[in-house]
Amino acid sequence: MTIPKIFSFNRVTHFGFGLSFLIILITLGISFWSLHQTVKTFESVIHTEEVADELLRLFVELKEAEDHQREYLLTDDAQLLESYRKAVESTQGRIASLEKLPITQKRHDDVFPNLKELILHRLDLLQKILDLREAQGKPAAINALLAGEGMQLMAQIRKQILDLHNEDVIDITHLHDLAHKKETFTVLTMAWGIVLTFGVFSFTLWKLMQDLTERQRLERRLLEEAKLAEVSRRLADIGHDVKNMLTPIQMGMNLLEDELDEHFLHLPSEVGDKARTTQDLCKDIIAMTRRGSGRIQDRVKEIGDAVKGSSSQPTFAACQVAKIVEGVVDALHLYASERGVILHTQGLESLPIVRADEQRLFNAFYNLVNNAIPETPAGGSVTITGDLSENGQEVLLSFTDTGRGMPPEIVQTLFTYGAVSRKSGGTGLGTKIVKDVVDAHGGTITVESTEGQGTTFTIRLPKEGPAAE
Repeated sequence: MTIPKIFSFNRVTHFGFGLSFLIILITLGISFWSLHQTVKTFESVIHTEEVADELLRLFVELKEAEDHQREYLLTDDAQLLESYRKAVESTQGRIASLEKLPITQKRHDDVFPNLKELILHRLDLLQKILDLREAQGKPAAINALLAGEGMQLMAQIRKQILDLHNEDVIDITHLHDLAHKKETFTVLTMAWGIVLTFGVFSFTLWKLMQDLTERQRLERRLLEEAKLAEVSRRLADIGHDVKNMLTPIQMGMNLLEDELDEHFLHLPSEVGDKARTTQDLCKDIIAMTRRGSGRIQDRVKEIGDAVKGSSSQPTFAACQVAKIVEGVVDALHLYASERGVILHTQGLESLPIVRADEQRLFNAFYNLVNNAIPETPAGGSVTITGDLSENGQEVLLSFTDTGRGMPPEIVQTLFTYGAVSRKSGGTGLGTKIVKDVVDAHGGTITVESTEGQGTTFTIRLPKEGPAAE
């Protein structure tokens, strides 16, 4: 009945740990993928910046080549010619470098070839002016320079480079934003992954603790059931033996009664009064023994029913409290007389009829009086007093002894399985039995005890029985 529940907890526990591990793997996978995309985006930013820088340097070096050529034509300084040639070589190297950058081909397929053609055309024009100077002289070269074709080419080159640079700046800004978004996505993914993993892991641990607690509870329950099974078996054996041993006692009482009747019938008449007194006493003892053995048989039957799991519920019917108390006093008066204790009853005849389980009330009252007798010294008394409550709806019963009383630590354990008995061989369960009976009737029980003065148990029972049977 409980074992499937434990197995269910095991499945939940295993699923929880597996889910936690799966969330970790998914989180790591998404995080690595997002991180890879972020790195690629930043690489695009870097390549785009490289292209922008290369374009600006290309224009600067091309302008330097133009400036060095013009100064050379004006001054004939050979060093300026050398600077011009270095600037031309550097410009050509920049073009080759731009062509090797992958992003150049992807982003400037339409624009860069035209720009390259303009730059190469400008370089050719610069070289043609130098060749014209060698062939026709400086004036011809200067006239060609002032013709303005080179200036127009530089203006077109400048415009295209600036357009490409502005486009690169826009792309760089967009790529930066995209990279930051991917960074944020990566961080959020990892954060949510950690939160989900922690949540699932915590829930799984909680389920695991429940599983362990349930296992421990089941183990304790199985142990208790094993103990109860052993106790039940022993009780069944004891009850069966007690029932068998009571049979010869009852038969013996019948034989003893017949024998005493026969004996007293043949006694001389001169001893009649004394014989009748003895005969009445014997009859009382025999009747008391019969009643006691009958009640023992009833209790043994209850034990047997409990062992078989069919304990009967309280049976509520109209009954007289005075008659129940009378039966208790009748059963215990010889025991009380032997110990020199007097049993009194007060106000019981005026009590109304109540709805109660007579057998259970007898057991409860019997336990209270039977516990009080050995606690009361010789010459003392146990008094059972009956009365009605202020509203007339409850019966009040007080069991008062003039015994030695109880210390507070013992009073606190009464009505529990931890009750302590001061009688030799006592179990301490008497008051717990009384409390269970009173609870079954919807009543209450209280106790007042003073050491050296005595103890009073007060029971309040509703006349109409419990509110819900």
